[in-house]
Amino acid sequence: MKSKLVLHQSALVFTCCTALTLLLINNEAQAQLDQGNQLPAPADEVLPKDLENILEKWAVESGKINKLEGSHTRYWYDDVFQVEKLSKGKFYYEQPDKGRIDITGEEVPKGAQGKKRNAKGQPYQLKPGDNERWICDGNRIFSINEDDKSYEVYPIPLGARGANIMEGPLPFLFGMPAAVAKKRYFLKLLEHSPQRIIIAVKPRRQSDAANYSEAKVMLDSNTYLPHAVQLIHPGGNQSTVYTFQDVVANKSRGLIGGLFGKDPFVPDLDKYRLQGKVPAVAENNNMERPIQNAQPVQQVTFKVPLMIGKDYKTAQKMLEQMGFKTKLLPGKPVTEAGQLKYHVYLQKPQAGTPAMKGELVQLVLYTEPKVGEE
Repeated sequence: MKSKLVLHQSALVFTCCTALTLLLINNEAQAQLDQGNQLPAPADEVLPKDLENILEKWAVESGKINKLEGSHTRYWYDDVFQVEKLSKGKFYYEQPDKGRIDITGEEVPKGAQGKKRNAKGQPYQLKPGDNERWICDGNRIFSINEDDKSYEVYPIPLGARGANIMEGPLPFLFGMPAAVAKKRYFLKLLEHSPQRIIIAVKPRRQSDAANYSEAKVMLDSNTYLPHAVQLIHPGGNQSTVYTFQDVVANKSRGLIGGLFGKDPFVPDLDKYRLQGKVPAVAENNNMERPIQNAQPVQQVTFKVPLMIGKDYKTAQKMLEQMGFKTKLLPGKPVTEAGQLKYHVYLQKPQAGTPAMKGELVQLVLYTEPKVGEE
């Protein structure tokens, strides 16, 4: 079985490429601990105007994404042993909490050298990366080792499913509201050109800092989709760079189904062996065969997800998938740039409030601008 350290780092692979951070989500007690151990950000902290505008636009564009897929190349560096590992693969994401990433180590031709150089200008030793798959079906995460044909299963607590993935370690791959981002991260704009945007991110929370000491995110200036992400591991001696190619949002599901022959988020594990014990199995799973050593998940409350900034159709769908009832309420008319009609600007209960399935969430929407103000 993988060590906790290896598992921790492998989870970052999954989250970085799919924006699904469920494996590292902690329970309610850990969330409360984080609140006491993070460096608070002033509620009225003002970032440079350019960065504030980027964060707002990023959140709006991210709210339009229901599906995302593409290819990725991963470079893993060890600066102590001067090793570079190269992998490639595909990734898939579907709102609110499904994802898949296939990782295949690239063959290294004889005499090939790594891209990274040491202080003397000598290249790092180039090696193939790992061969693995990570699949999340919304209820569980499957870690699949292709080399020894084994897998592990990690159930996701009920309160951490769905839109609550924002509480994971790397949600900045999909823009969050500026106020939330400023509270959770130290942010710095490194570059803003017509082609790309680069933002440096440092965590305020101790739980985030345990996963990465710093990240740099490169976005397309037009689509706000990720071009590349660099993660500096704690300690600073290891780092991972992901570059993304052929990234497409909201593609028809038919192409994905045609590629895999069936739902890509349902793994075929007939020829794989289960590693270790499964502490619990999620309810309402759609696996073709039961998981061994499984016990029921204890029923717990959900946290109401953040819906502010989303259009009403997306907000309703996500909440209803989590088991909530919804009610739309007309609010104030659009009066300023950045305000979008029929998008949520107020919700009750507030995001993060514990709630049970079946409870009502009210969504207040911007309405049509007044005549002469559009």
